[in-house]
Amino acid sequence: MKKKILLIAVIAAGIFCTSNVNAQDYKPAGGEKNVEVNFSPLGSNPISINSLRFRYFKSSDMAIRVGLNLSVQNSKSPRVDSIPLANPPAGVPNPTPNGVETEDESKTFGFGLAVGIEKHFPGTDRLSPYMGAELTFSTVSVTETDVLFDASTNTDPITGLPTQALWEDTYESETTSGSTSFGVNLVLGADWYFAKNFYMGTEVGLGFVSTSQKDEEVTNPSSAGFAGAANNGDGNGNPTSTTLGGSSMNIGTNFNSAIRLGFLF
Repeated sequence: MKKKILLIAVIAAGIFCTSNVNAQDYKPAGGEKNVEVNFSPLGSNPISINSLRFRYFKSSDMAIRVGLNLSVQNSKSPRVDSIPLANPPAGVPNPTPNGVETEDESKTFGFGLAVGIEKHFPGTDRLSPYMGAELTFSTVSVTETDVLFDASTNTDPITGLPTQALWEDTYESETTSGSTSFGVNLVLGADWYFAKNFYMGTEVGLGFVSTSQKDEEVTNPSSAGFAGAANNGDGNGNPTSTTLGGSSMNIGTNFNSAIRLGFLF
């Protein structure tokens, strides 16, 4: 809470301490560049970055904007597996082997790019309203790997009956999926320069996006020694099964609830 109050106080001090600066010194005249972050003074994370946005002011009323989003995630989930014996003899209990700890893994890669242009209007001494348009592209790929086991049976040397199962080998079942999107956004926004080269702003937009889902492919082991191998893949013994992806289109408004906080350099 103290950090939030301090941050608001710093901005307020900047507003009052720069009151003597000439009005024309606040807003860009041309040639400036800027970078932005999201500012939510009452949120749990007052300053955050959903994506990096850069602008270059070709003139006082025209700016080129580029947004970049990059996401790489890798998570591992420990798991304890135990499976019953396959096809135990009639009348013999189906023993379960001791649990073996394994680790499943999920990898996600995302990349997004937005390129556009802004037309700024006179507004006031510190307020710079604008309208613009941008083209967007994004792609996401997901790979999930699950560890599977091949069980064999230990036999009692006297009775000849199964006593326990042993893990003979491990296999990996891999699932890949993802999506690709293209879109167009029309935006309306405004920047308010509370200090020299520093501003806060907001923006709303109307956008269209077309998304294509990639085919989901599941690759399973095709080992004859693996219990239930006939059920792998597409059910016919093939190691890989494919689920065809689809597509969707969406038109709607978009709004960033956080305040855009940026500076010129």
